[in-house]
This record gives sequence, structure tokens and C-alpha cells, in this order.
Amino acid sequence: MKFLQNATRTIRVCCFFLTVLVSCLVLQQYFLRNVDHNTLRVEGYYQEERNSLDVVLIGASDIYTSFMPGRAYEQFGFTGYLLASESITASGVETAVKEVVRTQHPGLIVIEANAFLYGNAENEDDEAHLRKFFDNLPLSRNKLDYILKNVPEDKKAEYLFPFVKYHGLWNEYPDRFFMTANDLSLDVRGYNYLKGFRTTAEIYKTDRECFNSRIADEHGELDLDPKLEKKLTDLLDYCKSQDLNVVFVRAPHYVTAETYDRVKRSNRMAGIVKEYGYDYYRFENDAVSIGIDEKRDFYNDDHMNVYGALKFTDYLASKIVTEQKLRPDPLTDSQREAWQDTVSATNQLYRYCDHLMSTGDVRGAQEDVLTLLALGDYSDAPLTRR
Repeated sequence: MKFLQNATRTIRVCCFFLTVLVSCLVLQQYFLRNVDHNTLRVEGYYQEERNSLDVVLIGASDIYTSFMPGRAYEQFGFTGYLLASESITASGVETAVKEVVRTQHPGLIVIEANAFLYGNAENEDDEAHLRKFFDNLPLSRNKLDYILKNVPEDKKAEYLFPFVKYHGLWNEYPDRFFMTANDLSLDVRGYNYLKGFRTTAEIYKTDRECFNSRIADEHGELDLDPKLEKKLTDLLDYCKSQDLNVVFVRAPHYVTAETYDRVKRSNRMAGIVKEYGYDYYRFENDAVSIGIDEKRDFYNDDHMNVYGALKFTDYLASKIVTEQKLRPDPLTDSQREAWQDTVSATNQLYRYCDHLMSTGDVRGAQEDVLTLLALGDYSDAPLTRR
């Protein structure tokens, strides 16, 4: 009798702690966390079927605002996803590459260079930018390795269990309702329609001189920050050790006198990358060749709008197929159906943004409930380049 009582008590205690654990996980997933477009993009990556992606693109906003996976699939036949987050750090890029090795076996990994081109390494310690990526990663050996090696002792628990950091967000409800709804909607749907693409419906208006037409023949170089150069070479060593098929790119920007040094640091990075035997595409230098219109195709200094993104996607996707010799894997019927949804959503998003820009209504356009609902008013027919 006493044995049964002890067993019953033990079971009840275990059930209690299990209930607490599950409750904490639910709270962390949907309520006590900072949900934004970075969350939806990173989480959406892990909802892709294992070994189902031909290309994974890694980097910061420079790449997730400039490349449309739906367009690339429609025009060039390969599947891709943007495992990227706002102002991602160089450490974040390395972790992302390791996560791709763990979860997918793509024919090509594309890495945008922005994280290595800052004038100093301050971004590596910017907690807001770190959390926009690492808070949204599932717990894995790669995430744990980063936390153990780089996060101060007093913050390790916050990185392992983000609700420790964000427990005070209760005070922000119901204002945060749409963030929770966006996250829940993604989980119910089971995949990210736009495969990580995000933009702002705006045409950049500025009187600052644009240097894009001058830099096609720019061969000057500036040294990388020593810490960032070490991060780069560590990444290159890892790629070599894993025999990865990797290409580095620099997306087009509205280059000004203030940002011209990044062009020269990019030229220096190209030399380092090529020493390791990898290709580096300096598309920032090729903006004119791509057909980027500085008066129409950007929404700010660093990001193209949908007009520029459409041109750049076609240009990069063409090089991926022709120069990188990518051969897409065959898809199942269900995969083709899901990718057709992505094509439709991408074409609708372009027309949605085109309409907003024609009226001067500036809005972000991304994988959220309100944007996806708005897309139903627009055609999903194939897009024609202007």
C-alpha cells in the first residue's frame, strides 16, 4: 500500500513539473518573446522539409530584401530559402552555415558579405542584433556552442530560454496580439509563403549623389576590421573542412560618399575569398550592368524595393544556374503545389507593393497576417520586367 502511495505521489510530482515545462514552452513560443519578421523568417526555415532546398541564402537585410525565392523558382526552377536576419553578425553567419549543414544539404549556399564589411566589430556585440537571430534558433549543438563560447555567464540563461528575458512582455498585451497571431498562423500553415523575403513599399527620394555608375571599375581596397577578418577566415576554413559549395555575394546598394569605403572593403574581402577558391560576386559594383535604376529601385540607401529585387533576383538566379551549374532536385507533387503557392504570393506581393508605391502609402510587406490577407486583392499572374 505504501509503495502505491509513493508511486502515485511521484507520478503527480512528475506530471506537475511536466505541466510547468510545457506551459513555459508555450508561453515562450507564442507570448513571452519578441516576434517580428526575423522570427517568422528563421522559424519558417525550420519548417522546410529536410534536404528539400536547392539553395540557402544567408546574411542580413541586404539579401532578404533583394532576393525573391518565389521568382527564382518560377523563372529558373530551383528552390531556395533566406536564412537571414536583420544586421546579422559574422558569428551569426557562421552559425547559420552550420545550421544549414545540420538540417539541409543544398546544392549551393549563398552568403551575403555585409556582416564582414563594417568599419569596426561593434555589431558583433550588439545584443539587439544578436537576439534577432539567436533567439529564434531552436536549441541545437550549434546554438549551444555559440552561447557557451560567447555569451556572458549572467546572460546564458536568457539565450537558452528567451522567456527569461521577455517575461515582462505581459505588460504590452493586447498591443502584441498581432505578433502572436503571426507566429501562430505560421505554425498552423506549416511553411513560410515568401520563403523569408521582406520589403518596404517605398521609392527612395534623396538629393545625395549616387556613386553606382562610378564604381564598376573601382579596384581600390581597404583592410577589413581584424576581428571580422578572423571571423571570415574561420568561416572559410569551416566551409573547406566540410567541402561545402559556397558562393559569396555583395548585393547592390545606393552607394554614397559616406558608404563608399564599404565598396573597397568588399574588394578586399573578394581577394580573401578567392584565395580559398570560392567565387565572390561584387554585384554592388555591377548595379548598372544589372539594370538597377537608382531613382526607382531602392527604398533607402541599403535596400532595394520590389522593382530592384525583381531585377537582382533574375540576375543572381541566372548566375546560380549558369555559372554555379546548379541542378535542381526533383520535387514531389505536394512540394510543387506548395511552391506554386509561393510563386503566387510573390507575384501578388509585387503588385501589392507596386500599388502602394503608386499612391505613396509606405508600408512594410512581409510574412504577416495583415499583409497575406491583403494579397488576395491582387493578381498572381507571372510578372513582366519593366
